[in-house]
Amino acid sequence: MTNSLNSQAYLILLLLFTGVFCNAMIVPFMGFFIIDELGRDPWEISIYVGLVSVLTLLMNRQFGERFDKGARVRPLIAISAFAFLTATATLSLYPAYWVIIGFISICFSFSNASTSLMYSFGRAYAEQQGMAITTYNSYLRSMTSLGWMIAPALSFFIAGQWGNSFVFYTAVSLAILWVVLWFCVVPNDFTAAAKEPSSQQASSQSRSLNHGLYLASAACLFIAGAHILTSAALPLYFTQEAKLPTYAPGLAFSIKCLTEVAVILLIPYAMQKFSARTALYAATLIAMPTFYILSQVNSMPQLVVGAALEGLYYGIFAGVSITFVQSFANGRLGRATSLYMNSLFLGGMLGNVSMGLIASAYSYQTAIQLSLVIITVALVILIASRRSDRALENSLSV
Repeated sequence: MTNSLNSQAYLILLLLFTGVFCNAMIVPFMGFFIIDELGRDPWEISIYVGLVSVLTLLMNRQFGERFDKGARVRPLIAISAFAFLTATATLSLYPAYWVIIGFISICFSFSNASTSLMYSFGRAYAEQQGMAITTYNSYLRSMTSLGWMIAPALSFFIAGQWGNSFVFYTAVSLAILWVVLWFCVVPNDFTAAAKEPSSQQASSQSRSLNHGLYLASAACLFIAGAHILTSAALPLYFTQEAKLPTYAPGLAFSIKCLTEVAVILLIPYAMQKFSARTALYAATLIAMPTFYILSQVNSMPQLVVGAALEGLYYGIFAGVSITFVQSFANGRLGRATSLYMNSLFLGGMLGNVSMGLIASAYSYQTAIQLSLVIITVALVILIASRRSDRALENSLSV
């Protein structure tokens, strides 16, 4: 395995970044747009979010299954890119609520599924080229983090300066770039066919690996849930309960993101000595004091320390979790990657819902403290999945 990347590998990273950037511009903006521009009630956002959430989960699974069955990657990525272009062009011309519910939500579910597909594509390409898998996975993950760090802020800046419609005009321009990159970057004949078990022993190992895959995905779900629960509660905790300045949440977010991206890029060097499982143990153990420190913040120095620790534990998780889950793929890389992405998606959705309920009943501080319980559950699941490693080692030796 080599850590050096060829030009195609860099172009794949650029394609992923562009797709993530496009989606990240729109996903957090749509709720604001539905209320601010269309004048709808807040509960009507839930209908849109619910539709997109369910459809995205389904599309992730469908794309993953098609990838594993040997479908060509190029048409699948084209569906995502053109769906986003169609949706944003429609929003630019006819921004009506029922169009959003009946048509736009379907388009965005296709475009959202591109990230999972790109992870599978990137991983499969790295394998074919003999590149270091953990290193390339960390680069793929860092592209996602960078996209989400920049794009949402850009969309709200554009809306504030030139109006909501210009967000969609900008998104259309970026979607065209996404389509151009797709046309130039994705090979016409790239596939990743599944590896079928050939014996009773392989079938037994497959069942054990499937068990490990579900446990690994469940651990990611709980870690993501704890992370989103805390992230959603922190801005309001800082400003309303800790009485910190209004710029405090933005400062904390910047410190957290910068630390996270730096850790993701450094993870491949640490993985030369430690396994992905060991790194995830470290992430959960670092997260525990992090959540406690964040729940006790009442000054700016404490905020800086807490935000840096948050970026550290989540950077470790983001850098190795996809490699950890994919290690149980057993020849079905698309399925494993879609399960991984769906676990993050579901964990985030549950974290957001839980934050509102807990904060309403108790406080934002309590919501952050509950993350300690959730991350402990994740650690227990990680320990429980340890037995599956033996089946993984046997499958690799066959």
